[in-house]
Amino acid sequence: MSIVDNTLEVKIEQVDDVVVVTLNGPIDSATKDIFKDSLDPVFRKKGVKVLFDCENLTYMNSRALGLLSSYRRRCYVNGGRLALSKLNTKIVRTMDLLGLGKLLKRYESNPEAMEALAN
Repeated sequence: MSIVDNTLEVKIEQVDDVVVVTLNGPIDSATKDIFKDSLDPVFRKKGVKVLFDCENLTYMNSRALGLLSSYRRRCYVNGGRLALSKLNTKIVRTMDLLGLGKLLKRYESNPEAMEALAN
């Protein structure tokens, strides 16, 4: 018997001047509201720098990717920056198919993303 865990954990912490968001689980129709409710307050801040640690992100549907794109736009309009690290290849492929691959900055590691956000 196989049990699928459809819960999403969103951990938000401040590291220097960067908000690090660690995602664990899928972002789909069942968990999108958890994602949105956790992150809306973060992206209301002017000049916020946000790093999404996606190492344990298992899935993102197109609505979640649209929300991420909206956060990116809001972030840049308010003088902030956004980066993604450690994305799995399936999510990268989906992002590229939707034309988001060039809009959303991706990095192989958190230190690499943190350095990019600092500059």
